[in-house]
Amino acid sequence: MATKVGSASSRPSAAGSFIGSYRLQQAIGLWATRILLIVICLISLFPSLYVLMYSFKGGGNSLFSPTLIPQQLTLDNYARLLAGQFPLWVRNSLILGVFSATISVLLATFAGYAFSRLKFAGRRYGILLLLIIQMLPTVGSMVAIFRGFQFLGLLNTHLGLILLFGFGGSALAVWLMKNFMDSIPKELDEAASIDGASNWQTFWRILFPLLQPMLVAQWIFAFIGVYNEYIVTTVFLSDTKLYPLGVGVRLFSTAYSTNWTQFCAAAVLGSIPIMIIFFLAQRFLVEGLTKGALKG
Repeated sequence: MATKVGSASSRPSAAGSFIGSYRLQQAIGLWATRILLIVICLISLFPSLYVLMYSFKGGGNSLFSPTLIPQQLTLDNYARLLAGQFPLWVRNSLILGVFSATISVLLATFAGYAFSRLKFAGRRYGILLLLIIQMLPTVGSMVAIFRGFQFLGLLNTHLGLILLFGFGGSALAVWLMKNFMDSIPKELDEAASIDGASNWQTFWRILFPLLQPMLVAQWIFAFIGVYNEYIVTTVFLSDTKLYPLGVGVRLFSTAYSTNWTQFCAAAVLGSIPIMIIFFLAQRFLVEGLTKGALKG
């Protein structure tokens, strides 16, 4: 009888030991995950920190130094940068990015509304056709676009690039916008229709205010794509005063040398507009991507 009592009393102790061991394993796993994420973040941030440090490097244009932190720090790289054409290049990038992104988002919104709410022939496979067309490389149509711009007199103009980037928007934007609108109950449209609203009034007064998260997300991605564009702008622009930032910084390189420290300073200053936009609109960005990607 005593043996049975002892055996029963030992069970809570064994259960507590098991729970304690399980919690210890959970804690170890949690801290291991945290340490791994911290290491990954440090590795990801290292190139940016390296560029930031060497944007203040003085005593030469090379990135090579016997120490990780430059021995001589100066603001001369930024002073020379701001005294040159850099502000003009940033302004050109902002003009191209803002207008192109606005046109692209408006077109994607109208197309998304059509695929989500309207009924027409080819509606089911039209969105798939857009995605297939998006897979084709842009470089393959570069010659045709160049000849068209040459005929229309749009070569070496910002207007031509804005039309190209704006009206040649991503089919992925249409697909995400369509899925986002699918997540909005159609009962709102029916209620507006009963009250006598037209399709345009329903879109503008009912749906458009609800599309703000996706509109902001799509605008940001379209803006960044144009702001960082290099290949197309290199082909269609020849005047250095019209260069965007991505094309303008190539002038820091010559046939014999490259001004790497000034290039680093340009990379730091050039990233500020994008960082500001991300910090101001990150809430809309997350909400727009999650709803647009997961609803369908």
